[in-house]
Amino acid sequence: MTAVTQDDSGVAIAVKDVTSGQQRTLRGKYLVGADGAHSKVRELLNIPFDGRGVFSNSITIYFTADLAPQLLGKPLSVIYINNKVLGGFFRMAKDCQSGFLVVNTVGDPKVDPKAAADAAADTSEARLIEFVRAGVGDPNLTVKIDGLARWRATSDVARKFQDGRIFLAGDAAHLMPPNGGFGGNTGIHDAHNLAWKLALVLKGVASPKLLSTYEMERLPPAKFTVEQAYTRYVTRTAPYLGAKDFQPPANDFNIELGYLYHSPAIVSEGNDKIHDDPRETFGRTGSRAPHLWLERGGAGWLDQSSSRLSTLDLFGRAFVLLVGPEGAAWCEAAGKAARAFPGLELDAHHIGGPVLRDAGGRFAQAYGISSTGAVLVRPDGFVAWRAKEKSSGAEGALTAALRAALMKS
Repeated sequence: MTAVTQDDSGVAIAVKDVTSGQQRTLRGKYLVGADGAHSKVRELLNIPFDGRGVFSNSITIYFTADLAPQLLGKPLSVIYINNKVLGGFFRMAKDCQSGFLVVNTVGDPKVDPKAAADAAADTSEARLIEFVRAGVGDPNLTVKIDGLARWRATSDVARKFQDGRIFLAGDAAHLMPPNGGFGGNTGIHDAHNLAWKLALVLKGVASPKLLSTYEMERLPPAKFTVEQAYTRYVTRTAPYLGAKDFQPPANDFNIELGYLYHSPAIVSEGNDKIHDDPRETFGRTGSRAPHLWLERGGAGWLDQSSSRLSTLDLFGRAFVLLVGPEGAAWCEAAGKAARAFPGLELDAHHIGGPVLRDAGGRFAQAYGISSTGAVLVRPDGFVAWRAKEKSSGAEGALTAALRAALMKS
């Protein structure tokens, strides 16, 4: 891609075939720049990164070696190494016969910090084998080098995730150290948030204004996650830096699943937290709808291979209304309210009724409502609105909630 332009109806990009040199123009209604750390989309839009920049020129060594004597049977996911040769970490396949070693620093960082932070200075095969052996602690280990990746440890977030009809996602929008393993998941969270919004806007179901909520919802948790990755980097991989500019570490589970959304498309309940324990949010608007085991009953289920399913199995395709055991009137209101938005798919499920049984009677508590309440869940599984108890104007209340969730003024 060599150029990008946009107007009121779409986006055009100029592309060049790197082999033939042939150039052409492609056009679409929207553009998602998910083109990585060196994003051409972000560059052409002149969107800067804010953050701390590069900490080290790191390498990832992919190798084959038998580490079963050291690791097999031990419940280790990441093995940190800090010795006189290198600082980094291992990740191994389950059989411990292959894996990769990340090298962030070489030698003693306290003696020569600049040289120590350039792990890519020597990437000869002999040097890579030396790194693996030094990390394992076996100078005679048989090692086969399978590959090498050079990369820079950074902690940066794009100043904005949207420019008109163009969006940034994944590493194009945020870069973080690998500590904590948050990078890939954060990119997936971006796509998870944006995809259904684009789909409903393109279908004419939602207002184009809904797309403005992508940056509102994703930028704050992305910044928070990047900071948490940095915390783990300076405390686990690079304590020699003596850094003081990091946040206290949050629980990994809260970072991955407890991030909260705030935007006009979510009916606020007055809480402005960026993250929380997902086991304690109890269906709060802007939070991930909780998992709860239910039991299938009656006809209508195509898959009867199991009598049990999770509430999470109900999400992912349409808007979903979950109503309490004494809230059946909400289901009737759902059909009427949905008709106000042509093309909208809204599935209503009576939890505790004859089709979806709540054997433990825990649904209402799990979702923070009474037995007569209702919860509206977006296609991405986040709670957009809830009524904690029955309403005499159920259809009107639900219509207003859908209007807000679709940004249909």
